[in-house]
Amino acid sequence: MKLFILELHDVCPYYKVEFLSALELLEEVGLDRFSLLVVPHFWERAPLGEDKEFLSLVKGTEGEIILHGYTHKGKKRIQDMFWTDGEGEFGGIGLQETYERIQAGLDLMEYLGFEVEFFVPPAWIGNPYLEDVLYSLGFRAVAYRWHIKDLVGGTVVKSPVLTFSNRHVLSWLSLKLLPELERIYSKQTLLRIALHMADFRDERKVNLWRYILKEIKDVRRWTSYGKLFGKGGPSSSLEGFQPAGWLVQ
Repeated sequence: MKLFILELHDVCPYYKVEFLSALELLEEVGLDRFSLLVVPHFWERAPLGEDKEFLSLVKGTEGEIILHGYTHKGKKRIQDMFWTDGEGEFGGIGLQETYERIQAGLDLMEYLGFEVEFFVPPAWIGNPYLEDVLYSLGFRAVAYRWHIKDLVGGTVVKSPVLTFSNRHVLSWLSLKLLPELERIYSKQTLLRIALHMADFRDERKVNLWRYILKEIKDVRRWTSYGKLFGKGGPSSSLEGFQPAGWLVQ
């Protein structure tokens, strides 16, 4: 059976209205299990703990909590321009800053009562130090755009992301391309579905997600990072997966 991970990206008080819309959509299509990619201090202006109502809402979903950077704000780099506009938080930073950002995010999450063991860098952009820092802080796996890496055993699993862009012209283009990408990725054993909070400001994207999610849940079985990379090591569900090879960062 093919699998999918359903991810809600950029969960933070800044996107409170959009988060509610996302939950409404998932309820409508009959999906009640998902991973929440939480940004503890979004763009340094929306601390997670500042909005108690939002915090209770997140906890009430009982979704799998994934740390998604600290601020989501990064340097604007030419090599990242196709993927993001200054949101690749960990691209181009050194060891000390990488450690400080992840530790700050981890500290805030733990203070607010969240236990996190998995990490997805903003814009799926890492750096040469990221995996060592994550491993040293007890994280079990890290996910990039094309694969997920088990930080304990070193297993690398192919897993492309189905997602929209929210960047002007690329946003329009992604509306045209997403159905075709779904077809191309249909043979992948594990597919990640990434719903960004900004998607819920565009009714066209909401309508397309509604259609795709209904289709996905009929042909794939839901899973999570915790199920795939639990404390006992990689799940038997990963048997038969091919190493990602050159995709490893």
